[in-house]
Amino acid sequence: MDAPLSGSLLYLWDRRTFFLGVLPEPRQASQAAPMLAVSLDQPMRVQAENCGVDIVCHSVLFRSGQQVCTDSGNGVIALCYLDPFGQDYANLAAVMTEVQDGMYVCLQEEQSFQGAFADVLRDPPTPEALYALLDQLFPQDTANQSPVDPRVEQVVQRIKSSVADNLSLTELAGEVGLSVPRLVQLFKKHLGVPIRRYRQWHRLYVTAVGVAQGNSLTEASIAAGFTDSSHFSNTFRTMLGMKPSTVLSHRHRGCIFAPARPMGHRHEQYRAGGRAGSGAPDP
Repeated sequence: MDAPLSGSLLYLWDRRTFFLGVLPEPRQASQAAPMLAVSLDQPMRVQAENCGVDIVCHSVLFRSGQQVCTDSGNGVIALCYLDPFGQDYANLAAVMTEVQDGMYVCLQEEQSFQGAFADVLRDPPTPEALYALLDQLFPQDTANQSPVDPRVEQVVQRIKSSVADNLSLTELAGEVGLSVPRLVQLFKKHLGVPIRRYRQWHRLYVTAVGVAQGNSLTEASIAAGFTDSSHFSNTFRTMLGMKPSTVLSHRHRGCIFAPARPMGHRHEQYRAGGRAGSGAPDP
């Protein structure tokens, strides 16, 4: 299957992020959020940290905090970063057929996912339509959902509302009436990663939105709280396992669907480096 003319597709939402395209090199990453990977044509090779055996498959589900290496060759791959509180992960884990090296492998309805994502490749939908498609593909079983401590939710919202600030653990814990050790414990329990890692993850999202809106990488990364573009690039590579240029560079002609405003409710479609059209309301 050929890659899209745009080089890659990137959809940014508050709860999920969706990439579709060809990765030019193996992806070695420390998962900051749970993620579903689906190869559309040739199988991919996946290896978990400290495991010397490759898993060959077309779909795999990674948990937060997992160290993984994924090699999709020259094939088209869909990477869907899931909601940080684990609802998507739990629902998808229930419909995977195997567990290997701590990873869920092979979706029961794998061909349905592949066919749906191939349609996205041929005719990219609006963000609203794609989000609805993901909701349709992902099981919606409330029995798999675990309640989230409202204090953890409050801290997450505080991090989002003050993205450029380095609020200390003491400040965050004090705002929700917890000790620092208890907040650290609860946050890791519900999101699978430390607070600092989640804050960096959200800053990547905010930076990508800023670049899509026409800001330079330096401007967008500093506005999101990174010290400079190098700090952003290193964080991007560590967490996503690819160079920022793979999806954000004009040279790679990536097509990005991002909010028209960082905290707004509309999406617009951009070529990396310039505006390309309009999208639809944010789910």
